[in-house]
Amino acid sequence: MGLLSKGHLHEVDRADLVGEFIGQTAPKVKEAIEKARGGILFIDEAYALTRSKEDSKDYGREVIEVLIKEMSDGPGDIAIMAAGYPKEMEDFINFNPGLKSRFKYYFHFDDYTPDELILIAEYAAEKRSIIVNPKAKEYINKLLIDAYRDRDHTFGNARYAYSLIDEGKMNMGLRLIKLPNVKRLSGKTLSTITLADVKKIKAGKKKKIIRIPIDEELLKIATNELKALIGMNHIKAEVNDMIKLVRYYRETGKDVLNKFSIHTIFTGNPGTGKTTLARIMGKIYKSLGLLERGHVVETGREGLVAGYTGQTAIKTKAKLDEAMGGVLFIDEAYALSDGGQNSFGKEAIEVILKHMEDKRGKFAIIAAGYPDNMDVFLHANPGLKSRFDRVWQFYDYAADTLLKIAIQMFADENLVADKDAKKFLLEYLNGLYEKRDKFFGNARSVRKIVEQAVKKQNLRMASLPSEERTTTMMETVTILDLKEIAIEQKDDKKRMGFR
Repeated sequence: MGLLSKGHLHEVDRADLVGEFIGQTAPKVKEAIEKARGGILFIDEAYALTRSKEDSKDYGREVIEVLIKEMSDGPGDIAIMAAGYPKEMEDFINFNPGLKSRFKYYFHFDDYTPDELILIAEYAAEKRSIIVNPKAKEYINKLLIDAYRDRDHTFGNARYAYSLIDEGKMNMGLRLIKLPNVKRLSGKTLSTITLADVKKIKAGKKKKIIRIPIDEELLKIATNELKALIGMNHIKAEVNDMIKLVRYYRETGKDVLNKFSIHTIFTGNPGTGKTTLARIMGKIYKSLGLLERGHVVETGREGLVAGYTGQTAIKTKAKLDEAMGGVLFIDEAYALSDGGQNSFGKEAIEVILKHMEDKRGKFAIIAAGYPDNMDVFLHANPGLKSRFDRVWQFYDYAADTLLKIAIQMFADENLVADKDAKKFLLEYLNGLYEKRDKFFGNARSVRKIVEQAVKKQNLRMASLPSEERTTTMMETVTILDLKEIAIEQKDDKKRMGFR
């Protein structure tokens, strides 16, 4: 077609493009572009470049900026292809406004059907000059069909079909070595995979210990996010102990995946940081190699339960499949145990339990809710308590901690509270804390107060003539901005609990 001068393929991933230090990333990306010039730059698992959206210092952003510049202003003679899982690639393409307009073609690759996988396995054997006898072929076909039936997003498709032939070939070679007078055997015998060769494949896979290297870069990002959280010292200590143990188990060659059950119960009132911590834990689990993807799928009863018989199992399984390789965060999980013995919530719990057993080590569930309600949830089914062997309590924030959270929120808006404002806010927060109940909003209540105070402060500045405003005034929250909120909320009959 003459669209490219060479037509070669240069394949890269995040590790090939991202530098370790400031100033290293752009040259690496430009080098990859020049190597691909005249052909295709294929970026595998491109979504990894956007894995830390909250961290403005992540060098993956720089990769994207250089790529966008090349796609806009570069000399051309290059095609850039980015590949990855569907959901993650959707996040990737929406990460930067410039990406969507520059990738004009989108192709979705469906999983191969069992019939197609069988044909691929036959082709792989032919390419390797291997004969598969009828019984061995029947067994391989069954493995392919079973794998397709149990597949999730990690399913290897053609790669899996090829691996069966390769492992069968290896087992054939090991079998033949043990035979006497191998040199007298016919060429056909020396190149035929038998049932005994392929039967060892499944057994070998059960014994195999998968070791994913620790991603130190991602671990540092995640642990820094954890350290930045105000409070939660008891949970931070547990997470740090877990990281130490994972390192120790890897050093001593132990099976890390069987040493940890990462399904966890989070109990606490609203606004205590449960959702935030779940997102951080997804990154930590991925960085440690405990989970492949580490993404977090957030849901509640409405995302799992349907209104008709038989539909709940389908809906719950779809949500679990979406979470494979990552974390399924079920907020207000106790709602699944409401409604009596025949409720659809019970059906959802049964499906969840089956996946926790059948897909052990492939995903994590974090179920969250109020302490008393979560105790009821754990007793809704005899299998729940044994599978959630870790319970983390999120305590209500005391007034001094809530003040620290408010100060940080003001800082995020480039504002500071003056001395009188801090004193007033501390007294006000202490009053809220002393009168709290199970619906107390904690950090969510603080966020509401801060948002209102910022609005009041902005309106106060907007009411002043521009020549009367000083930089200090424009960056300062005063007691005036807070007292008005306190009066408004005192007159408000509604409960101050935020969801």
